[in-house]
Amino acid sequence: MKRKLLPAAVLSVFAFLLPAAEESPSVPARIFSVRDGMPNLAAKLAAGKKVTIVFLGGSITQMGGSSGDGFVRAVPRILQTRYPKAEITVHNAGVGGSDSLEGAKRYDRDVLRRNPDAVFVEFAVNDRNFDRTIPMERIVHKTWRKDPRIDLVFFYTLDKSHLESYRAGNLPFAAACHEKVAAFYGIPSVGTAFHAAEKINSGTMRWQDFSGDTCHPKAAGYRLFAEAFALALPEFLRREQETTHRLGKSITENLEVYPPRLKPRTPAVPAAFRLPGGSMPEKVYPLPVPAVHWVGSASWSLPSGKVLWRIDRLPRKHAGTAEGASGVDRRLWENRPAEWFEEGRGFTGSDGNCLFSSDGTDAVQLGFSTPDVGVLSFIAPENGRYVFQVRSKAFDMWANDGKTVALSVLKFTSGRQHGELLALHRERKKDRKGVSLDAECVLAAGDAVAFLPDANVPGYIRGGWRGLRIIAAKRADGGRAETLNGK
Repeated sequence: MKRKLLPAAVLSVFAFLLPAAEESPSVPARIFSVRDGMPNLAAKLAAGKKVTIVFLGGSITQMGGSSGDGFVRAVPRILQTRYPKAEITVHNAGVGGSDSLEGAKRYDRDVLRRNPDAVFVEFAVNDRNFDRTIPMERIVHKTWRKDPRIDLVFFYTLDKSHLESYRAGNLPFAAACHEKVAAFYGIPSVGTAFHAAEKINSGTMRWQDFSGDTCHPKAAGYRLFAEAFALALPEFLRREQETTHRLGKSITENLEVYPPRLKPRTPAVPAAFRLPGGSMPEKVYPLPVPAVHWVGSASWSLPSGKVLWRIDRLPRKHAGTAEGASGVDRRLWENRPAEWFEEGRGFTGSDGNCLFSSDGTDAVQLGFSTPDVGVLSFIAPENGRYVFQVRSKAFDMWANDGKTVALSVLKFTSGRQHGELLALHRERKKDRKGVSLDAECVLAAGDAVAFLPDANVPGYIRGGWRGLRIIAAKRADGGRAETLNGK
């Protein structure tokens, strides 16, 4: 079908922080819009074939697979009832706190590598009052470049602040921007939030029965979302015929679907670096910055081929004491390399959250997420006495202001599994002091020194040491091991 170009409501800028629009575009709210529908998924379902569906979004999508009331389970149940011979596989790519900027970045890793037949996209709450036309277009273009037969659906979840817009019959700002993208490309959309807002605005349901906070649905809220899908899906699936989705032009002029591939540079040796006491080191090994010097592999090597730095993952179930004892047994994290995430400009843990990253400058962050802690290791290239200088600007962590965070420095002798604590920095998260830590020890070639963040926080957590800088230097003279400045 022929589509007209819809103007963007405000100037879109590809950045993490965008100014809120002064006035929301008037885009009518509907329970669903069919547009080009889901003809390819319908054809496969009708033929009783195997199909793969991926849900992409934030915490509302992530939680939408935790019970039978959530739409991640409800949608395949609806489809299975209509097409009992089909074999339906569903993957939940919801990540708490992520918006469409992050979703577009992780799309290849979390969605496309599943080879989906259909993708349901939800970011209307986490995109808040920002025009995210560009990342939503990137998602569309990435999808149909990969396979133009993949069917897309946008759906819009509800925040309490959206009720006024729905009362006026309009989509809230972020959803309105998403809807313009959907209309331009013929993508069907589901107004799950519209359906729920009607109940709440009419007094049929109280907000506290829908949600326990400002946006995350309770079971009754998820049932309302599922009702909207149950109404929309039969209409989306009416045409059971394979179709090629065509991209054509984009709303955004010169849309950058993929950023240029990173090309690592050689780290510069700090010219002014001096050892404690003011003497000159024999050799200096600064920490390579991810996305600047360190790209692709979890190991970073010298030109000679010797591995000098590594980034691994320690499961957080073995951490959480903030006493310097976490990771002392390196069998818990050795050979668990972090995964390089090209668009995220860093190395991730098992849930996809970055453990070791930067913004493309020297703003390095070493941290952890709910399942993993990042363990950064220096492997001595030759025998000698080494000094380690560790500095950072601050510790950033979601909530948990009163909790203790720590950064430990551990020495591991080659061939031995258990290490010894050289130095420990501890502080409460709200102190935001940053790290100033020095350690010194004798290492044989192949011995390692590990740097490990930790926090005594149960449950969900994301955070890390920001503005981190580590310099390893080899003394010109020998000497016995000693700790200079443990805290």
